[in-house]
Amino acid sequence: MQENTKLIVEYQELDKNLKAIEDELNGSEVAKKYLVARKFLSTVKESLSDLDKKAQVATDSYNASVKELESLVSSAKELESSLDGCETEEEIEYLKKKYQDASAKISLAEQKVNALSKEMADLYNEYRKLGQQNKVMKEQYDEFAPKLDELKNSKKDEVQKLRAELKALEGKIDKTLMEKYLTRRKDKKFPIVFGLDLSKKLNYCPFCATSMPMTFMEELSSGEIKECESCHRLIYGFESKK
Repeated sequence: MQENTKLIVEYQELDKNLKAIEDELNGSEVAKKYLVARKFLSTVKESLSDLDKKAQVATDSYNASVKELESLVSSAKELESSLDGCETEEEIEYLKKKYQDASAKISLAEQKVNALSKEMADLYNEYRKLGQQNKVMKEQYDEFAPKLDELKNSKKDEVQKLRAELKALEGKIDKTLMEKYLTRRKDKKFPIVFGLDLSKKLNYCPFCATSMPMTFMEELSSGEIKECESCHRLIYGFESKK
């Protein structure tokens, strides 16, 4: 195994231990509770603001609709009063038609007012519910934030030691290769480096099973570390001892 390959494999072995600690911390119930609360609290102000805006629009529409309804009712009453002063059948029929039209408009206006009233009630309930959730999540955050810090502190020495060892190795590894490794690490693709036993004459990625061209295999045979075009893991070749 070439020196550069040996170093990157050694780096991954150390990194594997660091990843195990990260997974342990992130997968803990404490971290999950903390993250749920933090995520909620990071968006709740915007959610409450959106509800405020919707409530204002609904309130303005409601007030305008109530005024419209009052005006229609007033007009209908005037028409009703005018019927008593009618002298001809034509006048009576005309006013009746106007009254019927006014009644239909009143019915539609009442439906609109009732719908807006329900919308405001729903918005109020949603706002109140969100406020209650905010209180619960704030308490959850205050409880689990220090617990998570305590959990992280319990692993602090071990993490610092591993990071120091990884940092020392980084300077010995080819810069381009190290950058590729760290990019995959950020993508949370782990493990990253795989060995392919060339003695078995297999021409596919040992991780994702994507077939590889002959030139790829030849470059592996010459000691190069290649990147799989499909899963982007780093592959090196070796021959098992018989």
